[in-house]
Amino acid sequence: MRRFAFALAACVMSIPAFAQGPAPAPSAPPAQPPVGAQPSDRPQVSPEQRARFRAAREACAAELKPRDLPRGERRIAMRNCMQAKVPDLPQRFGRTGSRRAEMRQVRDACRAELQGKRLPRDERRQAMQTCMVAKKPELAKVFSCRDEAVKKNLSPGPERREFMRSCIRT
Repeated sequence: MRRFAFALAACVMSIPAFAQGPAPAPSAPPAQPPVGAQPSDRPQVSPEQRARFRAAREACAAELKPRDLPRGERRIAMRNCMQAKVPDLPQRFGRTGSRRAEMRQVRDACRAELQGKRLPRDERRQAMQTCMVAKKPELAKVFSCRDEAVKKNLSPGPERREFMRSCIRT
């Protein structure tokens, strides 16, 4: 019943948009490099490479559409399909995984340091943050912004994501 009500509400809300005609395309915000990355760190991608990548993504999405996969499995299946179709492009688009691997190493090293200590939950969290900031000083800003978001009662979602982006960039 909820799905029907949601679909009906979506249809009713879209009627004024059709009556007005097509909306002008929103202007794209200026591309921001990832935190800590220099503009030269991002490789230039030709329009032909983008077109190949887009075509491969659409083909993989069409292949996986009939399957009813949970979200995590679908992501893995898309990644595998894309790597099979465009083996020379994965490192140029999206996340390469090197940053995640680096963060995992830092987190594991801090966990190893705290392993023998029996700390209460809040003290352990604070000790982990202190250890991680000591190993990667740029995380201090991320942790302070996250604490601010928690104080403002921003639940995970688009508002919190936008707040975190703006907070980290300032």
